[in-house]
Amino acid sequence: GHWFKSDSRHHDLKSSWFIQLLFLKGESMNLDEKMLLLATCFLFLPYQIASVGIACILVQAFCRHKLVDAIKNQTGAIFLYSFIGLEFIVTILHSNWTGLGNTWLFVLIGLYGAYYRKSITKNTFEKMCDLIIVLSIFAAIYGLYQFNQISIANGRTFLEFHIFNSPKRRITSTFMNANIYAMVIDFVCVMCMYRFVKNDNIFCKIGYFIVALFNFFVLYLTGSRTALLPFALVFPIFLYCVRWKKLFITSIVLELFVCGLVFLNPTLIPRMSDMSTFASRIKIWKTAFICISMYPLFGWGPQTYKKFYPLVNGHKAPHAHNIYIDSILSYGVIGTILVLCYAFVLNKEIFTSNTRKENPALFGMMMCFIAIVLIYGLLDCTLNIVATGTLCFIILNSACMYKEK
Repeated sequence: GHWFKSDSRHHDLKSSWFIQLLFLKGESMNLDEKMLLLATCFLFLPYQIASVGIACILVQAFCRHKLVDAIKNQTGAIFLYSFIGLEFIVTILHSNWTGLGNTWLFVLIGLYGAYYRKSITKNTFEKMCDLIIVLSIFAAIYGLYQFNQISIANGRTFLEFHIFNSPKRRITSTFMNANIYAMVIDFVCVMCMYRFVKNDNIFCKIGYFIVALFNFFVLYLTGSRTALLPFALVFPIFLYCVRWKKLFITSIVLELFVCGLVFLNPTLIPRMSDMSTFASRIKIWKTAFICISMYPLFGWGPQTYKKFYPLVNGHKAPHAHNIYIDSILSYGVIGTILVLCYAFVLNKEIFTSNTRKENPALFGMMMCFIAIVLIYGLLDCTLNIVATGTLCFIILNSACMYKEK
């Protein structure tokens, strides 16, 4: 049980979310820590603003001679930036200008990850998680406002809770589309579990539980069926990592019960009866395999599918709607190998930190993030955006806080 206590017990007992939202007035924070919290706020703004905001933070870090040294010490930097460099070359050679813009996003996330690793502290990390949880409340409220407007515009009332199939008639909050917002909610719910374990204040624990339920309700209203799948695994994974064996077994039993209910009554899952989107994905994957067979080594860079499908009259889509297929399609075998090499090095750091039992709850959260990405990736690609990409990237790089000097 002592593993789950925060680094400063008295801090959690006396703090509240409102104080944390104000960055814990009275506690000393250096400029880098404040910049990390500011960047966290940007992630909940439209992606154009978020991109510019994080870019400005990186510019100030570079001007203060913080960025170059951070890159030199970044885990897996050789694989990460080799991959990014390769994508620059490939996208330019194939005149894939949309992919070129996406590659610049990779640069932004990679550089911010380096700055994050150099600047993050255990105390700042806890504040960052709380800030994300608080910001998710405002995002959810805005999502509910959107749902009400959509319902009224289509002759429905809010309390009917009717979820439309059309992507244009589903809530997005401040994010690009409903599926991206749904992935953010998945991440937030995991963070609520993490902070529930780490915080000793009973009122804060209740607060985290309520916020998680609120976000889950809004997740249901997004109509993203794929986003509901990770919940079959994230709770058991997290409880197993923090060694709550009884709750681990209980969670499995409850989830089997829920699966049974869904099997008996599929209408419990919104849009469950609509199979048209799955049929369209089959068409997309067939088109993707045609491109893979033609350009197996390097692909055409990010967003290859969007550029390729008109050439063969394939099904219209922005990407391949499968992160595994899309990786081979866009980056080819060579680019995908570089990504896997970076993932291997990063995972080695993650599992090494867990062997020292320094923060099992953090390890559990990282395992849940990985599970969300891998499961969600079966039917969609939602990491090629600043909010989800950055949030996932920094959490999986947070084991650096426990790295031996």
